[in-house]
Amino acid sequence: MIIDEVKVYFKAGNGGEGSFSSMKYSARRVIGGGGDGGRGGDVILKVSPHLSDLIKFNERRKFVAEDGEKGKQFNKKGKHGQTLFVYVPRGTQIVDLEGNLIIDLNEDNQEYLICNGGAGGKGNFKKLYNLPAQNGEEKEVILYYCIPNDVAIAGFANNGKTSLFNKLTGKSYTVADYPFTTRACVWAPVELEFRKFTIMDTPPVKKNVKNIYHENSFLKHLFRSKIILLVSDSPDSLKDEYAALKKEISSFDKLLLRGKKIFYLLNKVDKMDKNALDFKGIIPVSTVDGTGIEELKKKIIRALKGISRKAEEQNS
Repeated sequence: MIIDEVKVYFKAGNGGEGSFSSMKYSARRVIGGGGDGGRGGDVILKVSPHLSDLIKFNERRKFVAEDGEKGKQFNKKGKHGQTLFVYVPRGTQIVDLEGNLIIDLNEDNQEYLICNGGAGGKGNFKKLYNLPAQNGEEKEVILYYCIPNDVAIAGFANNGKTSLFNKLTGKSYTVADYPFTTRACVWAPVELEFRKFTIMDTPPVKKNVKNIYHENSFLKHLFRSKIILLVSDSPDSLKDEYAALKKEISSFDKLLLRGKKIFYLLNKVDKMDKNALDFKGIIPVSTVDGTGIEELKKKIIRALKGISRKAEEQNS
């Protein structure tokens, strides 16, 4: 199971105290006097390509940066505290305890300064008093990891989603004839027609569960999907099954389907009488004899190109 939600405490370093020491005066200069304290270290969140979930935060939930060094006599400044970099996977959202989004870290090597280090205190060089140091900022936040993906496969249990995922990505995840083989989201990069994108397989959607946010919690990862493949293997109840899938997804979060391109797939057509089926608006596929797989790939590429063009037009 991937770890996709943790509460974490961050604390920037305190500023070092300014030094207070006696001063001597000559005709040309001031001799002695205390130096300023060093600035406390900042806390910076940085996206790492080597992380794929938040599991490292299971062992450590508190991150405190180094304090600034105290000032010294003869106007010697204290050293600044070191910046603390905390690495997170691409796709991590930072949310405050009230549920407000602070920032979405979804770009490679993206950085975010989450806590500023405190300013160092002022020493008494050229004056008869000190100014106090400042404490570093502190925050307790929720980290949500939303898997970066372009295409997501969703459906009820035992309809061949994982076989389809393997066929599209060239992977070989476990497939069985009993339900709920896939227990966590899995994803893989794909390159077709010189375009790179990521396909994600999801666990089976559960129907009419009492605690939807627990039983279907993986649905949160559809947040980043551009295309959703809704999969069924029930030709006699296709429309009802697609409607039920969309209802469960919308019940979890009504925004998950908004603005997404949705493909309706009928899987396992190698076992069906194709002449007796109405494929209007439906993409027939089979991972056994390859029916529809190449056409599905072409449709995905065309859709992704269209989504990219639309995004470029909106940004221009």
